[in-house]
Amino acid sequence: MSMKEVSERIVSAISSAGREGLHIDEIASKLDIDTKTIADAIKQLLKEKRIKMEDARYLLQNDAVSDEAEAGTVGDLNGCPCYHCLRISKCGVRQPDSPLKCREIENWMATSETA
Repeated sequence: MSMKEVSERIVSAISSAGREGLHIDEIASKLDIDTKTIADAIKQLLKEKRIKMEDARYLLQNDAVSDEAEAGTVGDLNGCPCYHCLRISKCGVRQPDSPLKCREIENWMATSETA
């Protein structure tokens, strides 16, 4: 797995935790990735100012984390179910889990406002 993929999975996990944030051990446990790899990715994410650390927990840099999800649109991808999908690491074209056969994406697109 590339460092970029690890970083994106970390950002997604931290985003899912909301205002609580995650400790490095929680990130490693959730993603089943060794803490050395997680630490390297976190160091880069901190440098890029995509995440921040408060009280030994990592949070998204954007302070505007909301307790309520906004209604999304296809144009801006807010609310896209892929960001919270537990099967995302095994999802792809010609894979058992595919965006082409995903009911969650289909329902999201059908109920999203047009951009």
